[in-house]
Amino acid sequence: MVKLVINKRVLQKVSPIALGYLVLGLACGMLGQKAHLNPLETTAMSILAYAGSSQFIGIAMMLQGASFFSIGLTVLMVNLRCALFSSTLAPFFSGWKSSALAGFAHGITDETFAVNLQSFNKENQPPWTTQEALTINVLGCIVWSISNGVGCFAAEYLNLNISLVSYILTAMFLGIWSNYLVKRTMIITGISAGILSIFLSMVVPYKLHIVLASLFCSSLATYLVIKHERGGNDE
Repeated sequence: MVKLVINKRVLQKVSPIALGYLVLGLACGMLGQKAHLNPLETTAMSILAYAGSSQFIGIAMMLQGASFFSIGLTVLMVNLRCALFSSTLAPFFSGWKSSALAGFAHGITDETFAVNLQSFNKENQPPWTTQEALTINVLGCIVWSISNGVGCFAAEYLNLNISLVSYILTAMFLGIWSNYLVKRTMIITGISAGILSIFLSMVVPYKLHIVLASLFCSSLATYLVIKHERGGNDE
């Protein structure tokens, strides 16, 4: 049985994620209440469909009267990136049972993926462990789910401007991205994805422009890096 590990460095790494999830979760819960979801339904949705951006998109589509099929298809497209995240982290989890791997994969988000990948690749002493990575995922899911339920319950008493969510989400991603500013490739890729996302936002609905821009720029950067490395090896 895989055990969770809560220590100082886990708390340090999960703190900014938890803070962002707390505020965003409250906003998402309040949005869910506007879509006539109760706190139990909102909490269940947060656990079963644990993905912040797609949850916002799904609830927004509910408010617009979209069909369940279109909601499900859109959420699936948005969450496809999680398959890439899982395959990237898979080599660090050799020897784990399928059930444990499924549990870990369920807790992968953009934020926990970025933090765990950096921690695995960084020369930590002692090295970053799979138990610590799992703990990051579990704590993030707990904070997100609880804050969603509380936000939905308190929606009648809290007057949070939903438009602030975009700024909070951007600030959280910038905080995570700042860990990679030591690499020129990551800086160029991030800026390029941001610029492309702005242009795509004019024609692509439901925040999919962010996903498409990120996938395109990261794929192009990966291709160019691999091509450069192979060229150097040939020499």
